[in-house]
Amino acid sequence: MFGKYRFHTRPVCCVHQTIFYPGGGGQPCDRGIIKQGDETYNILTVKKVDGEVIHELERPLQDINQKSDMQIDWTWRYQNMQYHTLLHVISGYLYEHYKALATSSQIEKEHARLELSFSSEIMEQIPFDQLEQSLKKILAQPHNVYTKTISRAEAEQKVGVIKTVIHLLPASLNEIRIVQINDIDEQACGGTHVNNTNEIKDFSIMKIQQKGPAKKRIKIQLLD
Repeated sequence: MFGKYRFHTRPVCCVHQTIFYPGGGGQPCDRGIIKQGDETYNILTVKKVDGEVIHELERPLQDINQKSDMQIDWTWRYQNMQYHTLLHVISGYLYEHYKALATSSQIEKEHARLELSFSSEIMEQIPFDQLEQSLKKILAQPHNVYTKTISRAEAEQKVGVIKTVIHLLPASLNEIRIVQINDIDEQACGGTHVNNTNEIKDFSIMKIQQKGPAKKRIKIQLLD
């Protein structure tokens, strides 16, 4: 459950828990519906504002005090979980071997992208044409995915746990959620992920672009 939340149409209804991911860190928000009795309300978007998760509905709830049933679009959520975990595998691999730091990522409907910065000397040595093969060799074996929460101070002192440019983490965060993929990756992240890398299935690297003197953009796609 994602903390306290409220529905946000014209009237605002405050309640206490939600199953909808509000989006963040390049992962889109969940899709789905809310049901009250015989009435069904489509969720337009979900976002986190001032510590609360806001659900924007297509129309106001008839009764803000009535029990509500939430239903996630699981196909959409699961695809995002697969993409997000794969992005972790890629960033973990490139950090371990080439000390790359993620500067941004974004999951779209039919692909995802990851941008990373490298030292200019190291980037010239990286065999990007062999990256897909190297990643698939790693993912040929299953790897469990775990989460835990540690203090910000501990996270900043723990070597390799923050593989993003550090200022991407809001200063207000005192506790950091860590996602660990066995010996592949361990980094700060608030998104959703699969339980094991064997759920990622097959994928391809669609394009690797130069985005500056020491930055690359990697575009990936899950395959059926």
